[in-house]
Amino acid sequence: MKLNNKVKSVALATMLSLSTLNAGGEQNSINAILDLGKQMSNMRNMLESYALIATKVSYKSPDKRLQQGIAEYESTIDRMDKNFKDEEISNDVKISREAWQPVKTALLTALKDNNADRLKEEGLYIHGNIRTVIKEMETMKKYLLEKEKIKNGAELNAAIEIAASSQRLSAHYMMKMWDLDDPTIQKHWDKGAKIYADSIKLLKASSYYKDPEFKKLLDNTETQLNYFLTVVMFDGKFVPVLVHDKAQKAYKSANKMAEIILDGGA
Repeated sequence: MKLNNKVKSVALATMLSLSTLNAGGEQNSINAILDLGKQMSNMRNMLESYALIATKVSYKSPDKRLQQGIAEYESTIDRMDKNFKDEEISNDVKISREAWQPVKTALLTALKDNNADRLKEEGLYIHGNIRTVIKEMETMKKYLLEKEKIKNGAELNAAIEIAASSQRLSAHYMMKMWDLDDPTIQKHWDKGAKIYADSIKLLKASSYYKDPEFKKLLDNTETQLNYFLTVVMFDGKFVPVLVHDKAQKAYKSANKMAEIILDGGA
């Protein structure tokens, strides 16, 4: 009987240990999902910073923000490499690293070369190739959402996409202001605006929208989207400082919505 009790105790301890490991693994994935979402935004923000430096808009030190953005991405990708041994994640990390190196080299041009033609040449390269880095982060985010079967994962993803889309619209607005000779800018703008609007629609239809705090945050992101859609039509008149600030407001509201969703609010 004593042996049986001992066996039961060992079994119980093993079950609790496994449960703790599983919970820890899920939390690790949640943290990674949030980090990846922030880096999807960060990539667009670095593109915005590059364009601001090239157009000599010094508001809120885009050169320092660019340096910080580079460090943040590399720190995040290092954590993904260290914390996840899934083959899917490892492959995505490898592709993302390889795509990042030439993009990083081009981004650094803004900090050491003020030649207008060179900046536009590198700007075109960054815009054409940064998408690969972002795509791999999207793939990792999707994989972790599906792997962990996170409750209200669609709503969480929508909040993350609003944050990333706000930065996408701001970056492409700055490239338009820069008059960068890239015919895909409008296409990317339209795609970003659609993802933004579709994500708002999804969250408005969710139970979270009944929560006053969440509603206020979501309504704020919609206000910023409407501003973007209006100001982009101003022909020849650009307001980069206002667009940057509006994008940051939407970004912060979207991240707060993500926190509410993860906390099980509403």
